[in-house]
Amino acid sequence: MARCGLAQFVFRSLLFFGILGLGLNFATDLRAADKVTEQRDFTIFVDGAQAGAYSMSITDHEDGSQSMSASANVRVSYLAGLRTYRYSYQGTETWKAGRLVQFSSTSNDDGKEFSVSAAAEKAGMRIRVNGRDRISRPDIWLTTYWHLADPKFRNQAVPLVDADTGKDLAAQLRFVGTRQMQVAGKTQNCTHYQITGEAQADMWFDAQERLIRLNSVSDGHRYELLLTHVGK
Repeated sequence: MARCGLAQFVFRSLLFFGILGLGLNFATDLRAADKVTEQRDFTIFVDGAQAGAYSMSITDHEDGSQSMSASANVRVSYLAGLRTYRYSYQGTETWKAGRLVQFSSTSNDDGKEFSVSAAAEKAGMRIRVNGRDRISRPDIWLTTYWHLADPKFRNQAVPLVDADTGKDLAAQLRFVGTRQMQVAGKTQNCTHYQITGEAQADMWFDAQERLIRLNSVSDGHRYELLLTHVGK
């Protein structure tokens, strides 16, 4: 299947992060001027049944950058309960002026382990996957999809990198429409986008252009990531 991103959808069959530190103990060394502005909690469903949870914390920094840290764990039983699929993901990404500055993640997709990091350099974005480096373009978007891509990539090809594996993906981002949806108990005008190509998913973003829902079909199974709580 073309796994849909968000860790090719939240897991390489689902999704996401934990606090990794950006090489400077980010989780425990926030400066006084930095503050966690929002906590978002999601529920993960597979074929309509709850299969895991994902949470993310968004932090504003004194230098104008913004980071998002999250964690997710997924467990799915199949073959009449004889087999169990497990997925875990942890990562942190920092953005400034609409571009990714730094990113790190670890994931375990049912025994397949990856360690990915990325840092902006003059030549582009240096990406390291399980100890091997390469240079990618500086304006990449990640399959975490936690916020909408830069407007210049909407309704056209988008430079996408799999947050699980660090792989470059050929993808297109298409605007589908706008509709009112409930976001943490409040009605907002939300936008629906579709990603196609080597990553495939339908995604909905709130008025702040932050992810609130993601749907995909993979290996014959329906996956859904749904925002259930927003707080501080």
